[in-house]
Amino acid sequence: IQQQQNRFFHTEQEYHNTADETLEHIQDALEELFEDSFSTETEIPEVNVANGVLTLSLPPHGTWVLNKQTPNQQIWWSSPLSGPRRYEYVELGDGEGIWVYSRYIENLEKEEDWNVEGEYTLGYILTKEIKELYGLDLEL
Repeated sequence: IQQQQNRFFHTEQEYHNTADETLEHIQDALEELFEDSFSTETEIPEVNVANGVLTLSLPPHGTWVLNKQTPNQQIWWSSPLSGPRRYEYVELGDGEGIWVYSRYIENLEKEEDWNVEGEYTLGYILTKEIKELYGLDLEL
């Protein structure tokens, strides 16, 4: 599969809209989870989105960063647990899509092999790491 086939966006603005919505959705879900799960303000991990970058500070575990990478139309992930990853948006149909680990996409031989749900998605890795660190179920 060529990378170009996986891109869903027809314009750069379409990419920005989708990536911004994704980062904001993640921020909202994390803030709600943390506010409901921690008893004091000082315990609540910090989540911030600014200029296309989501920063998630989880002391003492470290800092996670998700940022838009406009030239490649990707979201880049950096985690103290799983390291760096790049995610591309793949259309699932009905106007819906999902951010999929680009290395997984690159290793596919044909489109029929795609199983884009599960461990190769941005949502999966984030929910997995939050569960590992805090025992909390993040719903995205």
